[in-house]
Amino acid sequence: MSSQAKRTKGFSLIELLLVLAILGIISAIAIPSFLGQRRRARVIGDARSNANVLMMALESRKAETGIYGTAGTYLWKSDGTRPSTDLAPTFIPKGSSQMNFSVEVLAGGITYNMTITDPVLGDAQVLTANQSGAITLNTVYNK
Repeated sequence: MSSQAKRTKGFSLIELLLVLAILGIISAIAIPSFLGQRRRARVIGDARSNANVLMMALESRKAETGIYGTAGTYLWKSDGTRPSTDLAPTFIPKGSSQMNFSVEVLAGGITYNMTITDPVLGDAQVLTANQSGAITLNTVYNK
């Protein structure tokens, strides 16, 4: 019998280690990217949902009083800080993504600009909205 016929079929240890190394490299690249996309989607979803809730609260305020509030800036922060005035709408952010919400009431209370920022990314702006209902996603999150 020749030496070729006696040889068993299968993969050598070197070949198996090479495949494992390649899989490890691919995993090291793909898994963090996947987890980042999951977080990005969660932040965008929470931001849009909370923006809609806050916009409805502002519209309710305007329907009752004729204005969105007195001119000024109202802040709801991820650490639980809320505006200390009765003139700001009652709003409690929901979701696991803790963000900061800023509403700047302008023009004697008849317009506003809302900005939602992500403190995890150094207060990166997630989205903006205004009294017309226009919601604009920031380019950092709009990929």
